[in-house]
Amino acid sequence: MSRHILQVFLIVTLMHSAGCESPYDFDSEYTEYLIVDGKVTNIGSEVILSYSGKFDANNSTLKPLTGAEVLLEDDAGGSYTFIANTNVYTPPQGFSPKVDETYTLKVLVAGQSIISEPETIHPGFSFHLEAEEVTREVFSPSKVTKTINGLDIIARIDSTIPDNTYVKWDYMVLWTHPYTGQLMRESGASQFKVMSSADLKSSGSSSFSVLFWEDVQRYFYAEGVAGLEPVANFQYHIFVTQTTLSKRAYQYWQQIHAQLKNTGGIFDAVPGTISGNLSIHGADLPVLGYFSAGTAIRQEIVLDDVMILVP
Repeated sequence: MSRHILQVFLIVTLMHSAGCESPYDFDSEYTEYLIVDGKVTNIGSEVILSYSGKFDANNSTLKPLTGAEVLLEDDAGGSYTFIANTNVYTPPQGFSPKVDETYTLKVLVAGQSIISEPETIHPGFSFHLEAEEVTREVFSPSKVTKTINGLDIIARIDSTIPDNTYVKWDYMVLWTHPYTGQLMRESGASQFKVMSSADLKSSGSSSFSVLFWEDVQRYFYAEGVAGLEPVANFQYHIFVTQTTLSKRAYQYWQQIHAQLKNTGGIFDAVPGTISGNLSIHGADLPVLGYFSAGTAIRQEIVLDDVMILVP
């Protein structure tokens, strides 16, 4: 079994969302992949198509896959043709997904016909964010225990959680470079949580940590930025997005989370199969990807004075 195949698969899941209708067998040394990442939410919908080409163990770069026909069908018989911008396809003007609607993705590309299982949009629940200072004991790469300070970003639930609810939490961080003024983005793709309403209710919890933000000192030097003074203090803007999932999507992300934890040591669990909701008809190539639909709720918290700048 190739460790490189697993690495490519997990890269895909972090860049996009990965899976397949029939569980993908990592023991099969395929060299080509069609990669489909599709999502429908109330704050943005898109389908991203990629192609691995001939797999090279030294190069896991994904190639854009263009020239596809991307259709979205709803349970009322409506059909929407997505508009291409390179390999990113977005819905037409006026498309407005709603709670309880069900959608199916169809993609015609590279002579292949790909179809998803239907996905229904479930309602989310309101929440707000708070930051709490914490100190943690962690293991360094050399297995030495060290103490680190930081912040727990806490999601506090403001409303009743509907039964049979499944959600995924993601975050994005924006900050301004102290010398250039350029807006910088830090994405926490590898830090996400999936939770069910049953998990929350059984614990009796009305709040939980969405992510841990380590208090790291970063140093910027004024080389090549003559005459500019660094900003002493500025803000981080952390955006946390809660997106509802179907039960199947929830199980899929649980599998991804488990695989991400088990890719390091020789005694880790052997990577197995990860099942998604896409199928391809008469294909010579496997298809990776997942099509999801859900309600997305995004909240922002601003952190002040969290960086130390040394000229």
